[in-house]
Amino acid sequence: MKKSLIASLLVASLIFLPFTAMADLGDVIAKSKDIEINMFGSLKTFPHFIENADFNSDDTRYDFIIDENGTMENHAVRTEARIGWDAKADDWDFMIILESDFNLNKANADRGADKTAGYFNQMDTGFTGEDFGIEKLNFGYNFGPCKINTGWNTKFLDIMSGGILYGDDHPYIGLEGAFGKNKWEALYIIVQDDISNQGAGGVIDGDSLDWRVYTLRVGFDLNGFTLAPLYAFSDNEDRSANVHYMGVEGYGKLGIFTPRFEFVYATGEQTLTNQDLDISAFGAFASIEAGISKALNVYVGGYYLSGDDDPNDDDIEAFNGITNIGRYTPTFGMENAMIYRYVPALGTHLYSNNFNVLGSKAGYGGISNSSKADAPGMIMMGIGARGCLTDQLSYKTQVMYFAFEEQGALEQVAGKSIDDEVGIEADLQLTYSFNPHFSIGNVIAVFFPGDGVEDRLGPAFDETAYVDTIELTWQF
Repeated sequence: MKKSLIASLLVASLIFLPFTAMADLGDVIAKSKDIEINMFGSLKTFPHFIENADFNSDDTRYDFIIDENGTMENHAVRTEARIGWDAKADDWDFMIILESDFNLNKANADRGADKTAGYFNQMDTGFTGEDFGIEKLNFGYNFGPCKINTGWNTKFLDIMSGGILYGDDHPYIGLEGAFGKNKWEALYIIVQDDISNQGAGGVIDGDSLDWRVYTLRVGFDLNGFTLAPLYAFSDNEDRSANVHYMGVEGYGKLGIFTPRFEFVYATGEQTLTNQDLDISAFGAFASIEAGISKALNVYVGGYYLSGDDDPNDDDIEAFNGITNIGRYTPTFGMENAMIYRYVPALGTHLYSNNFNVLGSKAGYGGISNSSKADAPGMIMMGIGARGCLTDQLSYKTQVMYFAFEEQGALEQVAGKSIDDEVGIEADLQLTYSFNPHFSIGNVIAVFFPGDGVEDRLGPAFDETAYVDTIELTWQF
């Protein structure tokens, strides 16, 4: 009886202690009384099943892909956990998001992203994920005629069309404003700011590794259709390149049709030790979508990115964007499609859908300055459909054909003929939303390699690649 009484008191204390503790602590309120703070968060748990990422039935040095969580091969579970707060007052605001993105295992979950293993560690990078930290941040103050922002939230120039020029969360200081319905934004973007110690003399150089970008975008609202001239100057000291990007983006709804397009021209110079190279390259995107019904929206479109024909002349004709954000563009963007990962066998990089990792000479842009000056460029033609079959079940499916725009430079470096056909990717995404806060989905991406892959890598690299991703998503 005594033991039963003690047990009952213990259970009661465990039940009521949290409530009394909460009462003692009181409510959490903002120190400033003129601001209201909102909390939000999400969790993505994405089991991946990968087969023949190198287009070879045997294991090779190309047999892996990389996403934000790090290196994946055969099977891995990508996990992205986020929690954030935003707030608005009369003349200022802020937003902060904490994030950790990693391969799900005990070491990563308990101790932060594991940087002791994986393919990239063999290359002295140790990249297998990221620790919990401030992923995105923006603080702003509204002066009236314009607003100043600083932080490292996602900024973009052309994400509403093809995303070939810039979209990323680099640190920035920016101004934005509007005149009528027309909106503008100017950014000073700090892509890199590093200091090098050069040689035994200990000479400090604060310029040679830097990469800074200055942009201006003006979006003119033409009765619901946006036409936006774009300009960016890339002062890429790390690649000894100064580049001007000039372009235009357009998008909007015209009846049942939604056209999107962009064109960007890159001009400038890259100064090497014994050679001055002239940059003259361009990229373009266009698509159109027809909203036939809630269940059927059909779209068609494509990309054209110029490539380089000679790695040894004084001209750079390969289009290197500052970054490429094709993964999150409205038409062909799909987070778990294969093409938007770092795929060594294809020469693609994270978020991008081009082949700019291929080549022999350092270029003037790309994510992490990874694009090559003699990259082969890209031609893509695609068609797809999406819609909602019920209030809870949605789908998106697409087929994309990829080819090199110019493989002359690749052929000279490899010393052999390389076909221009890279291959065909087919994607199917199904998502069932149980409520606004939880959904289950699946993306199956299949890539059929073309002769260009086999010509580059060898006769055994002709197998079909499969990436199947289950999408478990929570958000509030």
